[in-house]
Amino acid sequence: MSIENKIKKEIESFTCQMNKRIATIGTTARTSQSFAVLPRRQALGFQAINFLIEDPESAKTCMKYLDGKVRYLLIDIELKKNIDLMTLAKTHIHQSKIHTYKPNDTTLEAADMFLRNYFEDQLKDKKILIYGAGNLGTKLALRLAERGSKVYLDSRNQSKTIEIVRVLNYLLPRQSKNFIKSVQDPQELSSKMDVFIAFTSASNVIPASSLHFMKKNGLAIDGGIDNFTPEFIQKAADYNLQCYRLDVRTAFPHTVLYLNEHTKNFYQHIQGEIFVDHIRIVAGGIIGFEGDIVVDNISQPKQLVGVANGTGGLKLLDEYTSSDHTNVRYVQEKIIIE
Repeated sequence: MSIENKIKKEIESFTCQMNKRIATIGTTARTSQSFAVLPRRQALGFQAINFLIEDPESAKTCMKYLDGKVRYLLIDIELKKNIDLMTLAKTHIHQSKIHTYKPNDTTLEAADMFLRNYFEDQLKDKKILIYGAGNLGTKLALRLAERGSKVYLDSRNQSKTIEIVRVLNYLLPRQSKNFIKSVQDPQELSSKMDVFIAFTSASNVIPASSLHFMKKNGLAIDGGIDNFTPEFIQKAADYNLQCYRLDVRTAFPHTVLYLNEHTKNFYQHIQGEIFVDHIRIVAGGIIGFEGDIVVDNISQPKQLVGVANGTGGLKLLDEYTSSDHTNVRYVQEKIIIE
């Protein structure tokens, strides 16, 4: 089946209105077929069809066919291959709206959410071994350490892993009790792991011998796709190990937040500034000048937050000038919507 026919089939799967239709185009660090169709996703009213490409020609064909048939085209800006997808999109897309997205961020959120759900949000002191010290393994290691997990990081490049662990531990709060550890020798794992997570672009790299470091009834997650060897999966049953391949669809809302009405509403109606009778009123994180009145919502303010001190904070009540008091009363009486 041609690329066009595969895309046509995906487009026909849409059941939402045009303004909620999304197509994503991405690449992968691993070697793959020149064009692949990924599982469909939907959240917050949006529906997405998803494509993986390997070369510029496949990307051009895909973009030209999709143009005008979806409202949004989300372009992977993580340069996993020597293909500048954004430049290609700006050249070949004329009707659909182009936006950037980072699949790795969605994958990170999916992994974090999966673990929180699996352990009922009780990750403190869970012993977690992450294999893969790249983008995903590194970010997840930091996230889980911040949640109080005991994280061990390993990879095929030991010197790189040691350096990354050193840097990550600099980022953790000084009060942290569980700092990340590198695994220079698997025998150094002093206790059994609750979780084994693989995040590497290589296939079949986690051998069955790794199971010796796992607790009975533990959890194994293949985040990089086909990271576990067949023997690992087969023998996992002997340890009553639950094996999962990470499904990123659960974090799809993270991908579409930028397009969601909630986000648009914030920047269009909540954040901003207005002048009323020479009084400057600000909302939504704008740092006010000294004497500006800070409210919760620039379009329909319901709460007066305070008076800006001009240095990023709010004045204390005893610091108010007579002008401040006058302006506060005016805003409360004339501007605040009860």
